[in-house]
Amino acid sequence: MVIETQNEEPKHRIHLSKVGVKNLKTFVVTERSGLRHHIVPKVEITIDLPADLKGIHMSRLVESMTEELSDQFMVHPSIEEIQIKILEGLAHKHPFSRSEVRFDFEFGYSARTPVSNKRTWEVCDVTAITRKVNDSPFIHEVEIQVIGNTVCPHCMANNDGLTHIQRAIGKLRVVGTTKSIPTYGSMIDVIESSFSSKTYSLLKLEDEMHVTKQMHDNPLLIEDVCRNILQHAKDAYSESDLEIFAEARSLESIHKHDVIAEGRIVTNGD
Repeated sequence: MVIETQNEEPKHRIHLSKVGVKNLKTFVVTERSGLRHHIVPKVEITIDLPADLKGIHMSRLVESMTEELSDQFMVHPSIEEIQIKILEGLAHKHPFSRSEVRFDFEFGYSARTPVSNKRTWEVCDVTAITRKVNDSPFIHEVEIQVIGNTVCPHCMANNDGLTHIQRAIGKLRVVGTTKSIPTYGSMIDVIESSFSSKTYSLLKLEDEMHVTKQMHDNPLLIEDVCRNILQHAKDAYSESDLEIFAEARSLESIHKHDVIAEGRIVTNGD
C-alpha cells in the first residue's frame, strides 16, 4: 500500500502559484519552414497547488514530458507544439488550475558574411514558455536575445566624427496565442536589423571594412535600438494579436557600466 502524503492536509492552508521541477535537461528535434534543429533545452515544468493539498506528484510532471519525447527520432513542428503536448498529457495525470512549461536553450542559425559571402554559424539565446490557465487558450511567450553593435551619435556630432563603439544586446519578447507566435528566424531578423550593424562570428578583412563603415554610417543611441526593435516588430507582425516587449543593452566601451532601454507595444491584427 502506497501512502500518498501529497494528498494530506498541509500545516498552512496557502495556495501556491508554482510548484514543480527546474533545471531538467532533454533533447528535441524540430523542423519548421524546412529547417531542422537539434535542441537541448533546460526545462522547467510547474503547476499550481491548492491550499488544501500538501504537495504534488513530481514524477508525473517529468513523465508527461518523457512520454511526449519518448521517440528519439520524432521530429516536432515547433517548440510550442511540444509544450502544448506536454501540458495536455499532464492534464490527464494531475489536476491543476494553472500550468506552465519553460524551455531555455541556444538556437543556431546560418548567415553570410556581407562581402566575402562566406557561410557562418551564429547562435542566440531563446526562452520559450507555454501556459494554460483553466479552460483558456494556450498562451505562449517567446524571448530571443541577439548580439549586435552600436556607434554613439552624440559623441560623433561633438567630436569631429570620432566616437566610441560597443557591443550591444537586443531582446525581443512576444506574448500571444499559438497562431500569433512568429518564427524564431523572423524575430532574429527584427533584432539584427535594429542595430548600427549586425555582428558575425567570421569576418574577413573586406567584411570588417564593410561592417565598420556601416556602423559609422548608422550611429544609434541604445534608445534608438530599442525603438527600432519595437517598430520593426510592429511592421512585421501587424496582422497578429501580440504583446511585444523590447530591451536593448549597450556594453559601454568607455564606461564601467551598461546602459539599457526597454519598451512595450501591442498589435491587434488591425
